[in-house]
Amino acid sequence: MGKLNELENDPLAPLLLSYNDFPPMIKLCFLYCAVFPKGYNIEKDELIKLWMAQGYIRPIGNKEMEVIGQEYFDYLATRSFFQKFDKDDEDNVTRCKMSDAVHDFAQFLTKHEYFSIEADGSEESLTKTSLEKFRHSMLVLGRRASFPVSIFKAKKLRSLLIHSEFEVSFHVLQGLFDHLTCLRALKITGKVSWGQNSIYAIPKEIEKLVHLRYLKLSLLMREELPDIVCELFNLQTLEVEHCPRLKRLPQGIGKLVNLRHLIYYYSNLDYMPKGFERLTCLRTLTEFVVSGGKYSGKACNIEGLRHLNHLGGVFRITGLGNVTDVDEAENAELEKKRNVVDLGLWFDKDEEGEEADHEEIIEALKPHSNLVALDILGFKGKITFPKWIMSLNNLKSLHLRSCEKCEILPPLGKLPSLETLYIAGMSGKRVGDEFFGIGSDCNIAFPKLKFLRVVDMFEWEEWGFGITRSNVKEDVMVMPCLNYLDIQFCFKLKALPGYLLEITALEKLEILCCPILEQRYRKGTGEDWAKVAHVPTITINRQYVQGIF
Repeated sequence: MGKLNELENDPLAPLLLSYNDFPPMIKLCFLYCAVFPKGYNIEKDELIKLWMAQGYIRPIGNKEMEVIGQEYFDYLATRSFFQKFDKDDEDNVTRCKMSDAVHDFAQFLTKHEYFSIEADGSEESLTKTSLEKFRHSMLVLGRRASFPVSIFKAKKLRSLLIHSEFEVSFHVLQGLFDHLTCLRALKITGKVSWGQNSIYAIPKEIEKLVHLRYLKLSLLMREELPDIVCELFNLQTLEVEHCPRLKRLPQGIGKLVNLRHLIYYYSNLDYMPKGFERLTCLRTLTEFVVSGGKYSGKACNIEGLRHLNHLGGVFRITGLGNVTDVDEAENAELEKKRNVVDLGLWFDKDEEGEEADHEEIIEALKPHSNLVALDILGFKGKITFPKWIMSLNNLKSLHLRSCEKCEILPPLGKLPSLETLYIAGMSGKRVGDEFFGIGSDCNIAFPKLKFLRVVDMFEWEEWGFGITRSNVKEDVMVMPCLNYLDIQFCFKLKALPGYLLEITALEKLEILCCPILEQRYRKGTGEDWAKVAHVPTITINRQYVQGIF
């Protein structure tokens, strides 16, 4: 109360009025933000995971902790305690900042428990205040700074977030793990500068961090995470990023039964360890790698996904070319993973040899109809794509890449929500009317499509000339919302359909390495220049022919 009385006649007093109305758990969540330096870009999803690690978010009924965390974030945002939001393509907030006044207010309320240091020279002193009182800290260390080992005295520290432009040495890590055994959140990251700020080994003393719930490491220069990490039974989040040498997760990872988020960006895993199927609490998984026979004694097959039904967000399965048993694919039960909204199915393969029928495999991998984005890579079905694509009524983005043997596209024009379509590396010579799906049950093809890119269709010659304004009913429309049309490396394509070029919404046309199209739509002299002249921005071979994008 003493702190709050000090603010009664202060410019920060209006913030105090709002703060006093906060529910107790939201007060804790707000105060935690004092750990960040002024002007820091706060990653929303990371912040929620850090709140979870501190126990500030408790389950309520069947509601996910992550959902509750989002509600807490929104509560603070709507009261202007967060601002300057970055958003993704779906208008979801990804990052934010606190204003200087709000940051000062948070630090005033927590000045004996939270601190952040930004140093790029001599060691910042941590002796001004009793370190034993500190609970949460962030260190931002420039290249000329040295690690402030005096922080080892803060033995009750529960959060330590380090961003360093130099290597955090093995001995420093040993010291951290030896002394800061109350940690619930540990983050060690740096700028991508290979060799200067990398982590080359993880000391075995990490097993002392028995309370740790959040662990994030970047620039780890190892081929495998050590098995000792599997002794951290309370881990909720394990994240490694910018670790291109990483090939293996710990063989005992199945012990981490409380793990909710397993994230590994820019890594090259060989397989998923046996026991992975026990991680049934997982909400986030970057990638599930299906391995070939080389790792059969160590690896979990695709059937291991069966009970991981809480998975959500963005999820990719790679190595599908290694699947030899259709039943295993079916037993993965992707259709039960209703929270996965962005799915990648990649049919790469470890070794040469026979492959199972890709068409059977992909049909067995039917996702839930909630799917919003789908990326299919390397599929070798000889005729067409899976039938279930046409049941994805919520699909907004579809990428079909390097599906070399597929000659026929499904009637994608029937997908009611599709906004982005990317097609690359198919072998067909003609895209016919079936692509548009116009019929008695559909008189608008691609009703919401805004972006269409077609790349590397080396044999493609003709594009759906059966539909023209003279032989269809007046109420039939094709891609009425198309805004951006991009055609690249389609060497044999003779022309673009006239009805596409008549779309009034079309704002940009891009043509690259398509010699026939280049001649046909050349400004002023091309035989069909008049058909595209109304498009505000046109580039041919990356040269602006019209407009400035």
